[in-house]
Amino acid sequence: MSRFILSLVMTCLPLLVGWIQSPELPDDPTIAIPYQRVVVYAGPGDTHLQLGDIPAGVEIRISERNRVGNWVHVTREAPNGRVIIDGWILIGYLTVNDQLHLSEIPVNNEIPESDRITARYLSVAELYEVPVMPEVSPTMRDVYVRGQWLGNQSHVVTKIGDSVAANPSFLTPMSNTNYELGAYDFLADTVQYFGTSLAEESVAARLGMTTYVIFDPLWADKELCQPNESPLDCEYRRKKPSIAMIVFGPNDVRHMTDEEFGEQMRELVEKSLAKGVIPVLSTFSVHPDDTLWWQAINFNLRLRDIAAEYQVPLINLWAAARTLPEYGLDEDHVHLKNSGFRYIKFTKGNEAWYGVTLQNLLSIRMLDEIRRTLNME
Repeated sequence: MSRFILSLVMTCLPLLVGWIQSPELPDDPTIAIPYQRVVVYAGPGDTHLQLGDIPAGVEIRISERNRVGNWVHVTREAPNGRVIIDGWILIGYLTVNDQLHLSEIPVNNEIPESDRITARYLSVAELYEVPVMPEVSPTMRDVYVRGQWLGNQSHVVTKIGDSVAANPSFLTPMSNTNYELGAYDFLADTVQYFGTSLAEESVAARLGMTTYVIFDPLWADKELCQPNESPLDCEYRRKKPSIAMIVFGPNDVRHMTDEEFGEQMRELVEKSLAKGVIPVLSTFSVHPDDTLWWQAINFNLRLRDIAAEYQVPLINLWAAARTLPEYGLDEDHVHLKNSGFRYIKFTKGNEAWYGVTLQNLLSIRMLDEIRRTLNME
């Protein structure tokens, strides 16, 4: 019963914060106020040294952000101007000014997102070192150009994967024009550019899908796909996407070895590249209490290796979700936790509490990076 109550409190806290009247903030948009006591770190990630904390209700100033925007560099000063504490915290724990635009906050690319010294195991340290948000390699420009020659549509994105990918709260709400980006103003053009393409469900993202059956015609939709056409080939033929958000792991880790998973993912990436589709991979969150914890770590490291081999984008959701309650996972420790909103909502700090909201933020930010790098029009 106590675990249920704790889960209920953690679920409702961000909503309660939204209902409570926000404290009065100065006109300066860089001034923010924590709505709870927050830990301050030496860098934009929870593996960095803890420098202390800031109590709720205290004014602090935002000076920098990380590339995603979910971590900000803040300073708390005494009335005489003396710096009391200076470090990094999650922006999701702050009440921010409505006029705060992260597009106007300098990005710090110098401080790494993790400090491997704090990790107890080498494999975990290696996974932490994978960037949460990678840069887009020049190779992806070649893939994009090839895709355009093959007839792919630059503004079309699709989802490939298991139930975590098929979740209607994952990216599909981008097609809803009712969205709240909050301080993440710089993502607006990307949401508008790709949003419409995500309204239609993917025939290659469904409950029970694995990297084996994605190539199996028996798993294809008989009404939408051609005879002997796999779900992957069917989806690419029907939508002609320029980008595929690929999410596999939570199902596969229970049915195959990491070596087999690596072979299947490699084939998936190669087939996507051959079609001129940019495959965006993602690590997956796992709970430390899961009996398959170490196997899941190995699966995620396979994803790292494949992304490096083919120079394709890899979102490190695993690392980013370490700071969320229950690591962003729902009660089954498999699926990511939904906020309950049916539209994109990055206000009220939801990305610091719910796995799906964080997944959406990272994925849209990755799409934004691709669109800007490749000058998609």
